[in-house]
Amino acid sequence: MEHRTKIMTRLATVAGLALSVAPVNAAVIIMSVTSGPNNPSTPTDELAYVSDVSSTDLLHGITGITSGTAFAGGDAANLNDGLHGINDSTPPLPLGDAVAEVAWTADSGTSREFVIGDGAYGMGYDISGIQSIAAWNDAGFMNQKYNIFLRSLGGSYGLYATVDYQPALAVGEGGATKVNVTDNTGLLGSGIDAIRFDFLDTVSNDVGGAVYREIDVFGVATVPEPSSTVLLSLGGLAIALRRRRA
Repeated sequence: MEHRTKIMTRLATVAGLALSVAPVNAAVIIMSVTSGPNNPSTPTDELAYVSDVSSTDLLHGITGITSGTAFAGGDAANLNDGLHGINDSTPPLPLGDAVAEVAWTADSGTSREFVIGDGAYGMGYDISGIQSIAAWNDAGFMNQKYNIFLRSLGGSYGLYATVDYQPALAVGEGGATKVNVTDNTGLLGSGIDAIRFDFLDTVSNDVGGAVYREIDVFGVATVPEPSSTVLLSLGGLAIALRRRRA
């Protein structure tokens, strides 16, 4: 009886270790492209990445949580609504108008958190990539700068990477930028249940911030390792055998 108890305890311990997950942070790959900057910019510049916005990514349909400094204009919900919006001057729109589908971050200190949940298998999500698009016709609002934090299921947030892509250097310059964040391992993190973006101050304008059109997060539900499934099955079998013999 004592021997069987030791076996079952060991199986349960190993299974627990096999099922534990944590963010992966090997070598971050940040690829950036821009249309512009030009002064004055054109609708072609501003709408260069309108077709790249995703409405099937992990953030779509999730209500984000804002903390810190409030967004300066537009609507924070536009960050993940699957819509890019039109350019800001056709028809004329005030900065931050919701029709343009923008989220205008403050100078610094604005955070937006998205809880994506524990996934289909209760183990969180494997995050394979992040895409962010910013666009406006002037004021350098096309620049991007923010920190990415990942939270493992049942854990706490950890800084994954900092995006700092600011091609617009003059106040009057406008256009669009697109940033794609990946990892040479294929995953930014595994077993992730939440992601947070802390937006930072950008250069080239006197009011700070940036005009984001969309942030997309790509990935799939984390699947248990085959070894974990086998171990859990063995553990269940051992318990069943113990009960039968008892």
